[in-house]
Order: sequence, then structure tokens, then C-alpha cells
Amino acid sequence: MSMISRILETVRSWRQRRGGPKTSRRADVSMEQLDHRQLLAVNFTGIVANDFPAALQPGVVILPNGPTVQHPSIAATLQPIVKVSGFDINGLRVSYDKAADTLNIGIEQPNSNPADPASLPVVAGDADNNGNDGTVNPAITALPSFANFNDFAMYGSDEYMGVFLDLKNTGKPDIVAGYAINDSRSPKEYQVAKAIDNPSPNPPDFGQELPQFEGNVYKVNSPQHPALEFAISHFSELYLQETGKALGTTTNPVIKMGAFAGSGSDLGIGEAFYPAADVSLQQATITPTVCPPVSPPIIINPHSNRHINTAHPGLIRVNVLGSSGFDVSKIDPTSVTLGGAHPVFAFDRFINKDEWPDATFVFKGTDVTLPRGFTEANVSGNLTDGTSFSSSVRVFNRDRSFYSPSQLLGAEQRQAERSARANGFLVLPTGSPIAAKSVKIAATSGPMKMTGTSPLATAIAIPGVSPSSKALNVSYAAPVTTATTVTPKHIAMTGPVISIPTRSQNAKGAVKTPRISAKLQASVNRFARSTGAVNLNSGQAIGASSA
Repeated sequence: MSMISRILETVRSWRQRRGGPKTSRRADVSMEQLDHRQLLAVNFTGIVANDFPAALQPGVVILPNGPTVQHPSIAATLQPIVKVSGFDINGLRVSYDKAADTLNIGIEQPNSNPADPASLPVVAGDADNNGNDGTVNPAITALPSFANFNDFAMYGSDEYMGVFLDLKNTGKPDIVAGYAINDSRSPKEYQVAKAIDNPSPNPPDFGQELPQFEGNVYKVNSPQHPALEFAISHFSELYLQETGKALGTTTNPVIKMGAFAGSGSDLGIGEAFYPAADVSLQQATITPTVCPPVSPPIIINPHSNRHINTAHPGLIRVNVLGSSGFDVSKIDPTSVTLGGAHPVFAFDRFINKDEWPDATFVFKGTDVTLPRGFTEANVSGNLTDGTSFSSSVRVFNRDRSFYSPSQLLGAEQRQAERSARANGFLVLPTGSPIAAKSVKIAATSGPMKMTGTSPLATAIAIPGVSPSSKALNVSYAAPVTTATTVTPKHIAMTGPVISIPTRSQNAKGAVKTPRISAKLQASVNRFARSTGAVNLNSGQAIGASSA
């Protein structure tokens, strides 16, 4: 119920007749969220062969490479450097989702190394095929005739790539979709527009933009996800607008589709043109998903814009949305997986403000294994009645490859220190001569021993132990040759423990100052004196002059 409706309802309740019945409460209107496959049948990942599988029949139409396709020419001087251009086109794949009324299109490109069939496709828009669509191989600009060679990111400047549609089958394009050569925005944006015809084999220009038909688009600068994929939404409305006929009135509607790509700044490299070919919308139409859904909508890390981090042990939150056809209370939490990991805990709550409860599963980041960058994260599990569910959503994953070795080591050390403190350990200051980062101190009937190379730069206050007590003693073994092999003795102790950083010397003998402020140092010293602290370095009580 909207805020305005609630206010009106409240006002009406004030005007009830004396002694009469209250104004009847209007029933809430609830809407069930559809299965995400009904909203987007093709999940774009930048890998056309996976997103538009050839085995999906009907559901996918493949327009293959052929002798009529115009591939970009490459100057002889550049051929040893540029094997294939990112503006080349090897084919098109088309799928129509009738439930969502969306036409999905993927532009296929050749392998980055034509001599190696196992090599990844060239990155869309990467003119010089150096794996980055926004940089130029220095070997090219070093050539005298190609000093002005440019490769702009995200189809910048005069770069372009897209498809054209001949909906009326007149031999002339009606609609263009993709990135236009004449788009003055920076960065350029995906658009659907009226086509301005040019003599073949020149590509059509983008005319009046039609933003109401612009669907999802996928374009990232990654060799692992190289392709350009996009959707035309409300396709039946667009078809009716251009042809004057309803899409459903024809038994097997056929449209023509072609593609184009190129740049005016990649000297020595030509343009690509894929001539129009027939697309049977009946063959391209995906079989609708049967309800109730076995693939409930999911949201991963909504508070972080679907960004996750599998390099660190941070928590990854997965929300599984319930509906009238999917009861989240029947999910077996122990069966749920994300990237091969099981949740560390789970709970049910209301998330999307409908009448059906939703489930939240929390995973530890380092337990999850997913590809780096943009990827499809799949969440699956079983219900208590024996049926299974599986849903996926696109996320951005920062794994260990995003960090340097020193950053990873630092993060691991900080995590080890946090874990030690949480478990009651005393964490020594950075640079302490004790190689192991954590030492646990406990009451013992005999002397306490720790292994080290020099006295601790720490004073320990132990309530209940008098300054003259000999219950604790710290002795040091001979210096070790490998610091990482030093292991402190761990014993348990009841009661609070405080540490007071003191002056210490580094490897060159320079005196290092305490890590805490003078005000905090004075406060800690007063507390140490009042509780009878013992300096483990000297075994003497901390007095007014020694604290």
C-alpha cells in the first residue's frame, strides 16, 4: 500500500459515525515476483556460445560465418602484430523470450589467435587484439606509418559496433541497435534507434533514438568475457510500430538481421560488415518456464551492489526470495551451495515487503570459488520434500588476482591477529622480536616460559598477582635461525590482561616510540599501578617512576 493510500485511510477512519462501525480497511494488494528466468531468459556473460547454446532448439537461431561476410582487412605491415581485429564479426546468435517480450542478440567474433582453435575470442572493440580495448600495442605506434594508430575504450570516438533489423523485409534496415559512430556522449551508451540507410556495404547510421526499447547490454574489457551482447525490449511493440502488424498474427514471422563494426582511428585495419540474413522468430522463441518456479529469484550482496570478495574472509549474503510457489522454510540449509561453499549460518526474514518470507544464507568469502570479475554466481540446494532448486545472478567478484602478494600477506596477518584477539590471545606489537604474532598468558603453578630472541617490548598487568610474586617468569631460549619456526607456549589465564607498549629498539639500534598517545599511556599506567602490575622484563612491580 502506498504512503498516500495509508494517509487517506487514516483520515477516513477519523470521520466514522459516532457509535457506528469503523471505515472498512481496504485489503492489501500483493504481487508475486516472477521467476528471474521469466524476466530474463538469457543471462549475458560475454561468452556467446554459452549464453546462446546451439543445443537450445527451439530457442536460438545461429547466423554463421560465410563467404558474403566482409571481414576487416589488415595491412601487411601490421599482420605480424595484429592477427585479427576486435571489430571482426564471425556470426550472430538470436533468441526471443516471448514472456519478457525481449529479443536477445550476441555478436560472435573469431579466436584471438586464428592458428589456435582453443584460443579465446578477440575482445569486442579491441582493434589491435592486445587484450585491452583501450590501449595500443607499442610495437604498432613504433612503426613510422602508424604513429597515430588509436584504440579507444568502450567504442569511444569514431568506433562503432551493432546490428540492423529489416522488420518489413524490404531490403532496407528499419532499426539499428548497438554503439553508434555519431554518439557524442562520453562514454558512449548502448542505444536502439531508427536506421538511416546507406548504400551497401556501408552500415546504416543511427537516427532517432528509441530509449523505450533499450534492454540489457553486456560489454566488459576482458579476454575471458569478450563478446558484445544486448537486448531489444518490448520487441512486439517495436515490430507493430514498424510493420503495422501484430507479431502474433503471423504463423512464423521472419525478419532480416545483419551487423557492422569498425573504427576510423585504427590505421591499416578495415571494417566488418555482416549482410542481412533471415531470422525465424518461431525458431528463436524460447520455451516458457513452467510454474511454480524451481529457480527462485536471488540477490547476492545487495548492500554492495552485487560485488563480492573471495580473496578475504568477509561475509557474502545471499537472499533467496520466497513466493506463493516457493516456500523458503522448506530449504535444507546444509544443502545450499555458492561456488562450492556451504553457508556459515542462515535465517528467514521479510526482505522485499511482500507477504512471503525470504531466506538469507551467509557465506565466508574465502570458502567461495568463482571466476574473477563479472561472472554468473549460481546458488543451489534441496528442499525438505526432495526437490531441488538452482538460481544464478551476475555479480562482480574480486578474487586474489586483484591484489599484490604484499597486500595478501598483510591481510592474512591482520586476520590472524583479529582471530587471536577474539580467542583471548595477547597480540604483540608489529616488529616484536617474538616471531609468532600471538602469545597467550595463563596462571600456572610453575614458571611460565616463552621462546624468543630478546625481551618482550610489553608490560603485562595481572590482577590478583602481587608485585613481589614469583608466580610468573619469562625466560628466553637461544636465538633461532628461522623466525617463522618460533612457537610460543599457550596457557590459559582467567581475569583481564592489559599490555603497555614500551620503548624498544629496531634492527639498527634506533629507539622506537610507543604506539599510543601520551594521554592514553598515562591512563593505562595509573590503572597498572592501582592493580599491581608486574613488568615481565624485570619482574618488578610497576611504580610511579617505572610505569
